[in-house]
Amino acid sequence: MPQPYVSSRRLVANSLSAMLAAIEVYNKPRMDYRDEVTVVLVVNAWELALKAALRQAGKRIFYPKKRNEQYRTLAVEDALKQVVTHKLFPAGVDGRALAANVTALTEYRNRAVHLYAADLGELVYPFLQTSVLNYRDFMLDRFHKDLADSITWQLLPLGAKAPTEPIQFMKAEPATCAVAEVQDFIDGLRKLLDATQAAGADMQRVAAVYDVHLRSTKAVTGADLVVSVAHEGERVMVKKTDPNQTHPYTMTELVKRVNAKRQGPGRDRALTTHDHQALCWKEHLRDNPRMAWKHSNGATHVWSGDAVRYMVDLTDAQYDVIRREYREHLRATKAAPKG
Repeated sequence: MPQPYVSSRRLVANSLSAMLAAIEVYNKPRMDYRDEVTVVLVVNAWELALKAALRQAGKRIFYPKKRNEQYRTLAVEDALKQVVTHKLFPAGVDGRALAANVTALTEYRNRAVHLYAADLGELVYPFLQTSVLNYRDFMLDRFHKDLADSITWQLLPLGAKAPTEPIQFMKAEPATCAVAEVQDFIDGLRKLLDATQAAGADMQRVAAVYDVHLRSTKAVTGADLVVSVAHEGERVMVKKTDPNQTHPYTMTELVKRVNAKRQGPGRDRALTTHDHQALCWKEHLRDNPRMAWKHSNGATHVWSGDAVRYMVDLTDAQYDVIRREYREHLRATKAAPKG
């Protein structure tokens, strides 16, 4: 049996239809199973789009055929790996971050389709919102198709309550039978986000969330920070962070990682710790908790994946200006009368 012919044009058309259906479903004023259906459609849209990109680039979208079995196309997880490997994401967009976003939604989809998922809609929303924006950039770059031409963008954020931000509202005590399943999903999500951030990925391309944690109201004292607990004990808002995961780099390691990731026009010079010191003075990076962290008894700061991304984005010319201003600042400080 010959390998089936697959039209990248049809894949693109069906992908756009799936994404538009997802947006329409999510914005219905009343609908049960909203989050699950929306995620299924968004992941389907991504799977078709990824396969279309691979097909357009002349890459395989089928697994090797097994004897007496039909051809099988790549699952979304494997299609995503191939697109990352072949660097088919838009130029200037962090493919690792986009992959993390799709991976998080795919994991939720798998649990919802094959078993069930607890009420995690407020957790999923930031990933969905970011995924739609990522998808628009991807389709516009690869296929010159603008999703915005087919929808009213004002609809997407509409709702009776505001979406959550980095600190997430979570069910305090989901059904007993769902606790292990929910906890396992959240643990996997936290590991994915920690690894993606530590790799210096653009977290704005993943979601408006950096860390989540599930707590029973009977055990909230074990959290690093408890913001509030509803009177009825239904929801708890918690933020839990581990600086060993979110800020894993010393200054030397930070500069080394930045140099490994800097490439392209205007980013030819290897940076030094002096560049980092000048940037810290200019932008007050040590005072930014997203960038730096220091234990109250520690002597030096440690740095996050956001710091990596921030330093990578600056050009050599920008660093030259900052170094010059820093040098003038040091001279002025030295020349100033003491007293």
